[in-house]
Amino acid sequence: MISRSETATKLLVGAGLAAAFALTLASGASAQRRFGRDLPITAPPQVTQKTFTLGAAPLVAVDNVTGPITVVGDGGDAVRFTATETIAGESQDAVAQAQRDVHLDVTQTGDSLKLYVDGPFRCGGHDATTRCDHWGRHWNNPGYQVRFDFELHVPAGARLDLRTVNGGDVQASNVSGAYQVHNVNGSVQLAGLAGSGEAATVNGSVSVAFRANPQAASSFSSVNGKISLYLQPGLNADLSYHTVNGSVYSDFPVAPQPLAGAASEREGHRIVFRRGRTSSARVGNGGPALTLRTVNGSIYLHQVK
Repeated sequence: MISRSETATKLLVGAGLAAAFALTLASGASAQRRFGRDLPITAPPQVTQKTFTLGAAPLVAVDNVTGPITVVGDGGDAVRFTATETIAGESQDAVAQAQRDVHLDVTQTGDSLKLYVDGPFRCGGHDATTRCDHWGRHWNNPGYQVRFDFELHVPAGARLDLRTVNGGDVQASNVSGAYQVHNVNGSVQLAGLAGSGEAATVNGSVSVAFRANPQAASSFSSVNGKISLYLQPGLNADLSYHTVNGSVYSDFPVAPQPLAGAASEREGHRIVFRRGRTSSARVGNGGPALTLRTVNGSIYLHQVK
């Protein structure tokens, strides 16, 4: 947690608003069912391991539905992945049906690699003429659940596109390429970054630590969770921030850029801006746009010591 001392700048936006709305949103997280609950049959885990040589800055995409994703950047030009599939079902027949329905597609095109968990939960299922890159909207309970746990080692310069929905966090470390990271019921945890991009979830926190500050526009968002950025000294950025039930704290000196209707005042040595919607501020000389948004949670800008 950031120190809330008199040397910290505090930017308050919309605290205490929309309590009923907050309760409605939070219900999504509490309704998430634990994997395999009330499903008595579990098949032995199936492990897939492969290695691809894609160059120093490949595009690596993982499109999961249930289960965590962990990515580590290291040297070389190879992408190594392990995918562990676990199936739970209400009967042996349901497990067998899951084995027929759900599979992992692995596609290499040039310097890109995509891992895609396919099944009838996607838009239209296997028989659809076009496949979608998001969770299907018309998915009934089939009597089974399928989980994939992904672990990848990628070149340090890799570009990342990581997505999951339930049952795990998305974690990545020590990469310098652009990133798109999305979760729904779980956190996003990124460390040792030197690139720019987007990190978002719905029910969970977003934590991003940079070894080099972003050089291009980047965004970080949650609905039910806090946002924590760990940035290097000498940050130059233009901030756009919004929270409904929470506050915004910065270790960096800022020059607030009040929008119409915003009012400022002092709390001791802190500058406070109160406004129900998006506000903005400049750090240093200004620079890349950093957008931070949450509904139920606070936003923290830490300066790495």
